[in-house]
Amino acid sequence: MKRMYAWMLAAILICGASVFTSCGSDDDDNTPAVEQTEAEKNRDKFIEHTRAVVKDLAENLNFESWEAANNYNLYFNQYVLANKEFENSLVSSILLMVADNVRQVEEGSELAAMGFKQYIDLDLSDFKYRFTMKNGQTDFDIEEADAFEIILNGYNPETKQLENGIYKVTMKMDGSNRKKVVSVKNLDGVAIVVTLHSDLQFALSSKVSGAWHDDFSGVIRYQLPEGATDDSKGFTAEAKINSHILPEAGKKGDKTQLDLSISSDRVNGHATAFGSWTQNDRKMLELSLKESGENMGGISNLDMSQFTSSSSIFEVIGSILGTRSIDEAKVTLLDDLTVTFSVSNLLELLEVDSEYRTVGRNYASKETIDEYTKKLNELVKAEISCKGTNQTLPMRLATTPVGIDYWAVYQVKFSEEDYVSLLAMLDRKTFAYVLNIMDHSADHMQQSVIVVRQLIEFALLFNQKLAEIGVSQDEN
Repeated sequence: MKRMYAWMLAAILICGASVFTSCGSDDDDNTPAVEQTEAEKNRDKFIEHTRAVVKDLAENLNFESWEAANNYNLYFNQYVLANKEFENSLVSSILLMVADNVRQVEEGSELAAMGFKQYIDLDLSDFKYRFTMKNGQTDFDIEEADAFEIILNGYNPETKQLENGIYKVTMKMDGSNRKKVVSVKNLDGVAIVVTLHSDLQFALSSKVSGAWHDDFSGVIRYQLPEGATDDSKGFTAEAKINSHILPEAGKKGDKTQLDLSISSDRVNGHATAFGSWTQNDRKMLELSLKESGENMGGISNLDMSQFTSSSSIFEVIGSILGTRSIDEAKVTLLDDLTVTFSVSNLLELLEVDSEYRTVGRNYASKETIDEYTKKLNELVKAEISCKGTNQTLPMRLATTPVGIDYWAVYQVKFSEEDYVSLLAMLDRKTFAYVLNIMDHSADHMQQSVIVVRQLIEFALLFNQKLAEIGVSQDEN
């Protein structure tokens, strides 16, 4: 299993394919003869350029932003998310905010028509309290502020001491809004009118030489179609996250920008996703995905609350891709090497891929692997392009002996007689770079997944606390 995933991850780095998909079409013979001749002539140049891209990616990766994010995650898990005193302080603040906003319903109003006599105006953008950790790392002081802030004690790398007020979290909501009416449990005639805003701005800051420096900052935006009150017709979610890690002794420092967006049109039945990663002013990775058709799942209906701390990254990816088809997906490395693929039936592909890996672990014969290779090639169409050689070439899977096993291995089609296996494109040096990338990124990636899980769990906890004080929320 680990070996198969290693080759799949290698495919991501070399040809950009998804860990769950295969590249290829064995019957794509529409390439003009002139282009095919040119491709055959440029075969060595294409392979060498591909290897150079992988080397360039490996040598320019900088994980200081990821390391910093993981340190923040560890700290907040221990001193905030798992801190009973902070939880009690947060609930007390919510109760105070609710108690200060009880109003009488006006006669003839919409709320009156719904049968309510009192209502609580709960505008989440008005939740402006500063939680400051006291000496030690348990209790908090609470005061009004310009935004929602949490100030924590921590280790000062300059003084090598544990000091007060070293880290700060800031969150602020604004942008277009919509209102939701929810009833209060066990209190007939009382409603809470919740104002939900489209934009959440945040910053994670550390104190450097007495001044606050934003290590991470960003905006998360969630919008509904015009006139919509829920996401039954669709939604658009966007995030822009920046990191700026200052150089320390023996380190380079690191600037990173992540741009993410998901858009779902449930009326017309299609959805798109886009993501890009720019590091130190270089675009390292870009990906996009379009899906359509009946029974859309994946990015259009993904419910992140279903994932627990025991969920694997493959379950998350499987849910994102859990749809009937992918019209087009692209993965680009260093704004140069791009794989474009489409999947006619992703659910069937996942099943075939699972069966294939099972029989492969039992040392299946070449004939058996050939059958799975054929099925995978029928479900996926793919091609690879390289700006450095100005070429776009078809791809396919072929059964290849690897040790005493037979695997379905990616191939690039340079001519009818000349298919080049991924194994051949991965010379010893390039393969060493691939393993290096995988080895260095694995722990950071796993910790980043944990960050997302913890934030989801905290959001669910916040919603639970609202319910405990009397709010019944049945919608998203």
